[in-house]
Amino acid sequence: MIANRIRLLLVLATMAFAVPAAAQTGSISGKVTDAGKPVANVVVQAVSGVRSVASTTTDENGDFRLTNLAAGTYTVRTRRIGYSEMNTPGVVVSSGGVATANVFISSVATTLSTIVTSVSKQPEKILDAPAHIEVINAVQVQERAAVNIADHVAALPGIDVARGGIARSNIVARGFNNIFSGALLTLTDNRFAFIPSLRVNIPYLSPTTNEDIERIEVVLGPGAALYGPNTASGVMSIFTKSPFTSQGTTLTLDGGNQSLVRGAFRTAWAPSPKFGVKATYDVFHAKEWDYCGGGSSFADKGNVCYQVNDTVGERKLRDPDVNRQGGEIRADFRPTPASEIIANYGRSMAGSAVEPTGLGPAQVKDWIYQTYQLRGRVNQLFGQVFLNTSDAGKTFLLNAVKPATNCPDVTDRACIIDKSSQLAAQVQDGFGLGSRQRFLFGYDYIHTMPRTEGTINGRNENDDDITENGGYVHSVTDIGDMFQLTAAARVDKHSRLESAVFSPRVALVFKPDDRQDFRLTYNRAFSTPSTNNLFLDLEANRIPSTGTKLFGVRALGVPTTGLSFSHACAGGVGNGLCMKVPTAFTRTETVQQLPAQAALLYRAAFGAAGPGLIAALTPAVGAATAAQLIGYLAAQQPTTTEVGTRLRTLQSNATFLDVAPTDLRDVARLKPEIHNTYEAGYKGSLIGNRLQMSLDVWKENRKNFVGPLIIETPNVFLDAPTLGAFIAGKLAAIGIPAAQIGALAPTIAGALGGVSGSTTAKGVPLGVVNFNESLSSGSDVIVTYRNFGNLDLWGSDLGAELGLDHGFSMAGTYSFVNKNLFPRSEVGGVQDISLNAPANKHSVTLRYRNDAGAWNAEIRERHVDGFQALSYISGNIRPYTLLDAGFSIHPSFLNGALFSINGTNLTNKKHQEFAQGGVIGTLIISRVQVTF
Repeated sequence: MIANRIRLLLVLATMAFAVPAAAQTGSISGKVTDAGKPVANVVVQAVSGVRSVASTTTDENGDFRLTNLAAGTYTVRTRRIGYSEMNTPGVVVSSGGVATANVFISSVATTLSTIVTSVSKQPEKILDAPAHIEVINAVQVQERAAVNIADHVAALPGIDVARGGIARSNIVARGFNNIFSGALLTLTDNRFAFIPSLRVNIPYLSPTTNEDIERIEVVLGPGAALYGPNTASGVMSIFTKSPFTSQGTTLTLDGGNQSLVRGAFRTAWAPSPKFGVKATYDVFHAKEWDYCGGGSSFADKGNVCYQVNDTVGERKLRDPDVNRQGGEIRADFRPTPASEIIANYGRSMAGSAVEPTGLGPAQVKDWIYQTYQLRGRVNQLFGQVFLNTSDAGKTFLLNAVKPATNCPDVTDRACIIDKSSQLAAQVQDGFGLGSRQRFLFGYDYIHTMPRTEGTINGRNENDDDITENGGYVHSVTDIGDMFQLTAAARVDKHSRLESAVFSPRVALVFKPDDRQDFRLTYNRAFSTPSTNNLFLDLEANRIPSTGTKLFGVRALGVPTTGLSFSHACAGGVGNGLCMKVPTAFTRTETVQQLPAQAALLYRAAFGAAGPGLIAALTPAVGAATAAQLIGYLAAQQPTTTEVGTRLRTLQSNATFLDVAPTDLRDVARLKPEIHNTYEAGYKGSLIGNRLQMSLDVWKENRKNFVGPLIIETPNVFLDAPTLGAFIAGKLAAIGIPAAQIGALAPTIAGALGGVSGSTTAKGVPLGVVNFNESLSSGSDVIVTYRNFGNLDLWGSDLGAELGLDHGFSMAGTYSFVNKNLFPRSEVGGVQDISLNAPANKHSVTLRYRNDAGAWNAEIRERHVDGFQALSYISGNIRPYTLLDAGFSIHPSFLNGALFSINGTNLTNKKHQEFAQGGVIGTLIISRVQVTF
């Protein structure tokens, strides 16, 4: 199927090369001017179809003449460094005649005069925006052959990109990454780009193709005052091309190592000045690098990577192929110059990929994402409604056992059924009072409708919808000629939270001239609990332990009542803690609640571990004696004072770590996460406009931070030291020699009680100190979320670009945060909290651009410090330094043609960028593109 599509693209590309009919020759003459002044050294071409059939340059007076042109109709194209490219179509050359084509060009706007809309939801120059904003334009996207948008923003200041494979990546701003990352609000043409109920950004599920991207705007810092919840770190807005301003057809063919192949097309036309249509589509295939399984030397070299779990058959089920396809159809209607109505439909399907989750990797199979949007504008009045839907197809967790129900056609793994949707409506208007005061106000409505058929949300399935309402007012006041004051306020109400949230914003911008500005800002933003945080109810695994798998591992959202431990069991450790005991230990039909004392289940421990203990003792004493000793010891019954109790929490590597009873804290009802951010920034142009620089220093306080999934309920174990002493006494009572007791007692005690953190002596879990609430009434270990205390951090982001002579330039970025690990003693709870991002990272880029020759090149170094990635599945990410390079050319004899090649990690530095991530190696992509 892919091969057939590629052949079709090549045929269409070949047909695009049309040649005008030959006849007696004529010529085109004219003058190129800028604001009435002649411009010398401008490259002027006569273009027919996609071919440049004649070329010259203007003289000192701006004059040019193109000769030896066959009779026909041409487009006159002009190019010069520092000026925008101009195309003058419809120049008719007659046989032996001279056509006149005077061209008016204008200097290219500098980066600081680029018009953006993401900061204030209205057009403004970057220099006027009261926040740090970066822009990736259409030319940069077109010329860099890349898999998705992650490659285009990876080197921006303040942005953390963690790739997990060929196509998978997490993109966040200023840290606080996670397995499921939705921390950076991502929009496409003003609509949400994340998966509806999961609130996770998955770039390869976006239906927007690279060919259709007009620009990418990335705003650092909180944006809640205008955008509402979950914009605490920033906003990334993707804007697509209009069929009115970008017409024609573009065909693209990409190829690379890892069996990478991609074919894409975009076509747009406007039958009239009031109506335009466009359509896009692309198909992508590649193979992942090795994932540290089956002969990989990556882990052997001391690197950390996600180890494939062969014990549950993950290797057999894991598909290394990545397949996706998708596209959009859009219609624009402009009844008047000041109004427009736009309808858009997009659909994408990930046929195969591996996506991380908080509970381990998921094998994506036929996941379909769709979006429907209708938006309109009349002057400043803007309104839209959009619906995003998700269908996870036959996706399943690779290392989780299939529950009894609700998983049709999905091998023996736990399936991920997600047929959720999200409906949103927004309206915004504005007005001015004189020339110095402008107001903007709006209202947002969001209705999230999870539909998981009893899988992800389990027993919460019929009560898990969320409705959010928010309104805002935004004011911009010009104070004299150099100061601008921005003030905004917003109120939002979440249907599952107790109180509304207030989000103010104040920014003062000082512009001493039109080349630089200074700003001071304060933002109060917030993030709301996701549907997973509130309604998750999924058995993800069973505890692998000595002799039994009686304890499930259940991921649970936090109900409105919170989750509380019971202290109603007299005699239980920790002031009367209770434990839930599986029916196999109590020989009852239901799970029993007993005082949290391991000695009560001493005989159950021997029953579970007995056969293994006999085998372990046989080499020392023989099989018969071993069986007699174990039978004798199993018939004893210690008191709770003779044998103590250990509480241990399960870790993602299947070990258990000691936890004190005082470390157990109830989980309160979730609150919104509040962010207070103060920021000082500068951006400007220096050294005769050669140096453009931005510098931001920020300080942030996060209150009620919602952490990643953490196991909150410990298992109950026999205390090995006191158990060893008890066993030694019983063995001595029957005449076992002291020397033999010294060997036997520790072996038996270690096998039953275990050792904290040991991968071999894990012991036998006998019960679980569980919560009171009905959803945790069984003997499952509970993995859940909670709000943590105050987190304080500060950091800075630096970006600079220096223009050199002869088309060269240098650029660099550096980002720093003062802390990326918060110990549990500081935030409370049973686990440290990680920024899940580096404390330091930088990039250095050398570029060359030759607009006259229509080619450019760059080489880039990127460095990322190491960090601890802490989630339910954790890992230590080692530092890495990568070398990237790219080259592109627009051949002058082929108008609209592009050839490019881009390589990332050219030194093949095998590395991992996040927990559960695969090995990342060299990726080289070449591109052939034609537009006609």
